[in-house]
Amino acid sequence: MRTALSSCLPVLRILASTFMAWKLLSLATNTSHPAMVVLSGSMEPAFQRGDIIFLSNWTQQVEVGDIPVLWFEGNPLPMVHRAVEVQYDGTGRQLIMTKGDNSKLRDVALYPPGQIYVYRTQVVGMVRGYVPYLGWVTIAFREVPWLRELLIIGIGAIGMFQIMLGQEEKLTGKG
Repeated sequence: MRTALSSCLPVLRILASTFMAWKLLSLATNTSHPAMVVLSGSMEPAFQRGDIIFLSNWTQQVEVGDIPVLWFEGNPLPMVHRAVEVQYDGTGRQLIMTKGDNSKLRDVALYPPGQIYVYRTQVVGMVRGYVPYLGWVTIAFREVPWLRELLIIGIGAIGMFQIMLGQEEKLTGKG
């Protein structure tokens, strides 16, 4: 049993390190989502489906031409579209109008009911860079359920093999 638990430690170390790296990146970029995968073609040709975008949220104001990532309360996924108009209301609050590069219409129909503009507080970050195509791995695991199952079975099989190998070494005195 002790061998089985000790063989799990490297995996736990990797998971903990990955989590800490993500949290450090979140602190450095001032956003809880420093990287995302583009899931639609609404921003083509700037971004293709499957591109990974990198965000930061240090900019206080959104300018026309910037690409904010919006996440409306209650929506399961964010929206990545370009700012095409910026105004200020009577209190100085910034109002942002967005539109996908691959769309003829502005995004008003995609905003929460009764909302004509996006507020700066609904912006989770601004796109600062991207890596093309690398996000297809994430899309594949999301859209092809048997790939997820295959990965889980594979990881389980490797874990069981390592446990059995450890038990064999213990019995033969090699370990």
